[in-house]
Amino acid sequence: LQVASFLVRNLEDFSPAVLGALGQAALGLSVSSIQNSIPEEYLEAALPALGSVRGWKAEQSRAIVNKLLGSGYQILDGQSLAQLGSLVGGLNSSTLWSLPPKVVLEALQLPGFTQ
Repeated sequence: LQVASFLVRNLEDFSPAVLGALGQAALGLSVSSIQNSIPEEYLEAALPALGSVRGWKAEQSRAIVNKLLGSGYQILDGQSLAQLGSLVGGLNSSTLWSLPPKVVLEALQLPGFTQ
């Protein structure tokens, strides 16, 4: 984690390509960088890569998910829930409870979501 933090500390370019290329080093993103330096559309474009990163701190995943939801990302079906991948832990309980059961059941049937 220290190496990852060092790698991303001085980044100024948080384009979707850069976010995707970080891989597991994305764990070094600070909450303040997520909230203040990464545009919402970049987070959404990089969601497949960010959702595959394992080991997010709760604060990080919450910051990413809240920023996505605040910018209009909608969980309308199992695919949009599953797309969050490892970031699903950043969903607050009220958002989870508001999801129709059908959405959760669809996501559970998608390969890799339950991991």
